[in-house]
Amino acid sequence: MNENHIFHFSKRIIRFIVGAFAFIAISNIVATIVGSISRRKLQSPAIHAITDYDTAMAKIAKIQAHEQTIKLHPGCQTKLLTHGHKVEQAIVLMHGMTSCPLQFVEFGNLLFERGYNVFIPRMPYNGHADLNTDVLKYIKARELNDCSATTIDIAHGLGKHVTYAGLSVGGVMAAWVAQYRADVDTALLISPSFTIDPRLGVNASRIVMYLLYLLPNIMTQHFRRFHGSSFGYRGFATRSLAVMMRLGFSIYNTALKSKPAVQEVLVVTNASDSAVNNAITRKLVSRWQKNGLRYCVQYEFEASHHLPHDLIGTQTPGQQTALTYPVLLALIMGNRNNPLPS
Repeated sequence: MNENHIFHFSKRIIRFIVGAFAFIAISNIVATIVGSISRRKLQSPAIHAITDYDTAMAKIAKIQAHEQTIKLHPGCQTKLLTHGHKVEQAIVLMHGMTSCPLQFVEFGNLLFERGYNVFIPRMPYNGHADLNTDVLKYIKARELNDCSATTIDIAHGLGKHVTYAGLSVGGVMAAWVAQYRADVDTALLISPSFTIDPRLGVNASRIVMYLLYLLPNIMTQHFRRFHGSSFGYRGFATRSLAVMMRLGFSIYNTALKSKPAVQEVLVVTNASDSAVNNAITRKLVSRWQKNGLRYCVQYEFEASHHLPHDLIGTQTPGQQTALTYPVLLALIMGNRNNPLPS
């Protein structure tokens, strides 16, 4: 072996050693973050259900007054469609992350026409006037839980029976409601986003979640801008995606040994959904059923419909509300034995 061979061999050894140390260092950092995230359990906020209509209205007015201090996109404030008194049925409709209450307005009107008091709250850090904002990087899983808890507390003053429905990240929030809020009659999960890609399973998604916590926040519109509704943000904060998955997997973990508090769960998925992994949703439901979930309806729109991830918003490209709305209305209103289009 001549000196030149020795030199190149030495370089390979040095690169290997440096790479090994770098791998060990990164692994230790990731392990530290994983341990830290795993130890920080998401606690369920205390239940403070409101029983009378006037108190519920005062709480909503307070939320709307606070929103006046935030520069929101026109129409993105928390909304209430009310018959002027407490009715038999109240429903909470939680929009997806990067969207706002406008996403659910037209669907909410259909429920209002059918006798429901309809509460469409604004998810924290969403609905801002600046569609290129980076404000989503500040969102915390606990804030999503608090938002769900507060809206349910208020909804009890709007109706004798409460349904909570959520889309995408709102669907993950609906899963949290199903797991923890026994005072809710029905939880409806619509295309819940437990991960960021349909090709990512549970374990791979956990790794991605940890990496998104580890790495500096990146706004996805710098690489690929959303071109959807006139009120939706142009991208995600990667930190908000980590928060979304943390909330989802905290529910997934709890469901392994605990039955859901809500005993009527409805799940709607879309076989052509390019944003989420429906298999994770089915695994969550399976855990619930093994632990005693009394009643569950799972409905999936066939891939042949080529539906978008957002099954609700009328401004979404490729939307087919003539197909999706009747199915969702039938499920919510209890007409679950009637044939539904697929």
